[in-house]
Amino acid sequence: MTDRSSENIIGLDLGGANLKFADRHGRARSISFPLWKSWRELEAVLRDAFQQFKPACLIAFTMTGELADCFANAAEGVEYLINTTVAAADGIPVVVWQTSGEFVSPEVGCEFPMLTAAANWMALATWVARALGAGETGLLIDIGSTTTDLIPLADAYACPSGLTDYERLRSGELVYTGGQRTPLCAVSDSVRLDNVEFPLAAELFATMFDVYLILEEIPEDSTDLNTADGRPADIKHARQRLARMVCAGEHQLSQSQLTEMALQFKGSQQELITRQLRLVLKSLTSPPRQIILSGSSEFIGQAVVKSCPELSDVNLLSLPQLLGPELASAACAHALIQLANERV
Repeated sequence: MTDRSSENIIGLDLGGANLKFADRHGRARSISFPLWKSWRELEAVLRDAFQQFKPACLIAFTMTGELADCFANAAEGVEYLINTTVAAADGIPVVVWQTSGEFVSPEVGCEFPMLTAAANWMALATWVARALGAGETGLLIDIGSTTTDLIPLADAYACPSGLTDYERLRSGELVYTGGQRTPLCAVSDSVRLDNVEFPLAAELFATMFDVYLILEEIPEDSTDLNTADGRPADIKHARQRLARMVCAGEHQLSQSQLTEMALQFKGSQQELITRQLRLVLKSLTSPPRQIILSGSSEFIGQAVVKSCPELSDVNLLSLPQLLGPELASAACAHALIQLANERV
């Protein structure tokens, strides 16, 4: 292990929709980046971001973006993302985190793509598991813009039932729903309005982002155009997007009706996560003593845990409260820095 206490390390979590950075000085940055559309621009964006954290002696890197459909398969995506990151690093050494729980060289990362692919959750789980004492079981609930991770923890280690997204999706430890990018037609197939069950349009007219904007659980940001229709992330436009889900204009539905629709979608999503959470809880050797909440949509995790009577006595640890919202939103990148301090 090298003593890097006086040198900066950059952590990079390279996803399909967001690039997240952190460094040893407690700085963090998240960049919205639709990889599937803009993959050719990735090197320039990374190079510019790295400049903001220099000087640095190391870049610790993980990914989920290899799943983007601009790549023919995961192996192609892994190789492209590694090679692009190395090129953007401009001479700064790069190490790649794998689901085996170790850092490897870029060459080894490309050689074993299934261990490199979708490994960010393991970095976070490995780091936060240290909050558990000997003999304790726990759970990491990490809810982001797109997905939910439900990772069993025991004896200060992550104990997933599988390492690939395919295995974790099958076990319930990966739930493909999040607080922003999830289309509403993936959460429910109908809503009830005026005692009538309305089927939904199977279109990307609105997302959970609109639900939480309307319910004021995510603050408005008129400069944020990462919405279903590319218009501002504010309540006015969120209501218009939500109305389209029942093929209506905003003025055909009252604000109270739109709020009721939003509450139904919120409830449906929480039911989905709760169902998978209970499935994971059954796999634990003993009830969890501690639950660690993380992610940009951590507020959903708070609500899910509170809705489960069997978790009423569990100790809750919130990373956004512990680290602050900015650093917590890049928690996987932050975890990479802590792990690289010890292992590289």
